[in-house]
Amino acid sequence: MLFSSPSFFIFLAVYFCFHLVVPKRHRIYLIICGSTIFYARWKINHVWLPYLLMAIAYAGVRWINATEHRHTRKRRAIVTIVALFMPLLFFKYTDFVYANIGTLIDGSGKLLDLPLPLGVSFITFTLTAYIVDIYRGKFPAAASPSTVLGYVLFFPHLIAGPILRPNELIPQLNRPLRTKISRVAVPVIIFTIGLVKKLIFSDQIADVVDRIYADGALLTGPAALLGVYGFSVQIYCDFSGYTDMAIGLALLLGIHLPNNFAQPYCATSLVDFWRRWHITLSLWLRDYLYIPLGGNREGRVKEVRNVLITMALGGLWHGANWTFVLWGILHGIGVVVAHYAQRVLSFLGVQYLPRWVKLIITFHFVTVAWIFFRAPDLDRAGKVFAAIFIGRWDGIATLLLENIFPVVLIAAMGLFHRFDDHRRFKFWVRRLRPEIVWPAILLCWVLAITVSQGNSAKFIYFDF
Repeated sequence: MLFSSPSFFIFLAVYFCFHLVVPKRHRIYLIICGSTIFYARWKINHVWLPYLLMAIAYAGVRWINATEHRHTRKRRAIVTIVALFMPLLFFKYTDFVYANIGTLIDGSGKLLDLPLPLGVSFITFTLTAYIVDIYRGKFPAAASPSTVLGYVLFFPHLIAGPILRPNELIPQLNRPLRTKISRVAVPVIIFTIGLVKKLIFSDQIADVVDRIYADGALLTGPAALLGVYGFSVQIYCDFSGYTDMAIGLALLLGIHLPNNFAQPYCATSLVDFWRRWHITLSLWLRDYLYIPLGGNREGRVKEVRNVLITMALGGLWHGANWTFVLWGILHGIGVVVAHYAQRVLSFLGVQYLPRWVKLIITFHFVTVAWIFFRAPDLDRAGKVFAAIFIGRWDGIATLLLENIFPVVLIAAMGLFHRFDDHRRFKFWVRRLRPEIVWPAILLCWVLAITVSQGNSAKFIYFDF
């Protein structure tokens, strides 16, 4: 069930009614049952997977805490994390490894050809945080199995995050807040903003992006630029739209989820960008990969190595394809350059660059790197990249007229991106009278449903 689909709204209406009448002490079982139904609606054959991963993590934590010997605890934590990652590696990367190694033996491209279970990457990373935080003593291991299962299954974040630390959700599950009908305007407006991003912006831009990145499509310079800029807006509106809807849904149920985006295209460096984009993943990579590798504690050479390894693995996490690895490496190089750019500028006698210059440079680096994220393979990525510089530049007027609506949407997002802030929405919802707020919300829904004609595409991050 997509958050933007009619079937989900039926599910939510039924779930919310139960949420209002089930006593708070039993609400965790409602979360487990409702979220299991939500997950099973996608593919019932994989409904066992979140339960298996939770069982591995919960049993592993008990095993780790059964000893106080430091080295034994560490070995047990490593074994538990390896066991936790096995399903992810099996489903997501077996064919990738075989395609690059097995073809040398028998020439075939795939070994398993299995569909990727929905949300397996996010569930694995969430439970890794649970295991490591308990191992490090940052979170107590006192949670019951039902609470840990609710932490994993809670349906607003189950499929595509945010990636939650145990301290961000488990205490709220143990002490649920009472939902007040009088305060539903804020969660509804946050959900509505996400719905607008998804149905009006992302889905409408997706058609032109898909055409330009399709194999065999003839590329001119303007068409390539439209596809490249279009995908920057599409992926932001798609993923941040999902996050907005997840945060709004959770807030409606009395749960506060962390925000995952903070106007990332307003970033003035790659370091700043990763503080704003997919924030929970950035923090996860920093705390559970970059710092354990040594971080910046062992000299500049090893710091650069650690950044590149972290970003390359972060790219590979997004998909089993060399395009994602290259995308991650490009961002790793960009992050390293951003770290040392000020020193280089000072050496050259340039004390600072204007903010707007840094913003434009950062945005265009991110946008060009998105080519490798979006392209189906390196060959297509190279053709799209090359077309920007060596493609024909005729037919610009025709291209714009044929794609006027996506072009307007791209321009609109460029103008209003800096205002995309939950704090701003909450402020105005609380300041304005209900007679203004609710008609505005209704208008947004009417526009979203009309533009989308009642249909919604799958969220991009569901594939990761």
